[in-house]
Amino acid sequence: MQKIASKLIQVMAECSQIPKNGVNDFHHYKYATSADVLEKVNSALVKHKLASVVTPEVLQASDVLNSKGNAEQRVTVRVAITLVDAESGESVLLVGLGSGQDIGDKAVMKAQTAAIKYAYLMSLAISTNDDPEAD
Repeated sequence: MQKIASKLIQVMAECSQIPKNGVNDFHHYKYATSADVLEKVNSALVKHKLASVVTPEVLQASDVLNSKGNAEQRVTVRVAITLVDAESGESVLLVGLGSGQDIGDKAVMKAQTAAIKYAYLMSLAISTNDDPEAD
């Protein structure tokens, strides 16, 4: 586990901060986009020869009513992200949870996107330069 740990430290150093470039106009807040997180993390993983394999699992799916009274599907997923060192064969498992809700067919994709994004943010100690407890 020593070789992959050393590489993960390098990845963490390169990905220590991701700015909040996304804007939610409806709820008036900024967020780190999934694209920004994946671009930065993937670049560092590839540079240090770490492969990333995501295995999703649907934990819960239910029909809910949105604020307008329309039926939507809410899905919660767990993703297991296995990082494999291409040189040593060592691996480490990251886990993330995410929920998504959609009137169409995108609830699972939204849930997976959130789970993957936050698994990387939390597991690699990536800052988005804010304090979620501040408000």
